[in-house]
Amino acid sequence: MHTTPQNSVITGVVVAASIGDSDAIVFKGFTKGVMILQADASSPTTTINYYVSSTETGTYYELKNSSGAVSDTVAVEKAWPLPSELEGAAFIKLLGNNAGVVDLHLISS
Repeated sequence: MHTTPQNSVITGVVVAASIGDSDAIVFKGFTKGVMILQADASSPTTTINYYVSSTETGTYYELKNSSGAVSDTVAVEKAWPLPSELEGAAFIKLLGNNAGVVDLHLISS
């Protein structure tokens, strides 16, 4: 049976320099997506690290692969694909080297 992929656009997601201040994102049911970094006035976010949790309010753990922490070097006013390592995560948070705001376009397969 074939099902049509679903997508969701979440605007104004806070990416903080402290994981406790970053917005929790419900990722379950989605497998990939795109992140758009909004313009930041003073100190733009240039690095994003990914954290995952089993529950929205639970402990978030840094996502790692065989090379170490899963992270992206990014630039504001650009779009970036979310890393494939996020597939299967239930809840995610984005940690920036500086605070910023992103829009997320999430897609199920």
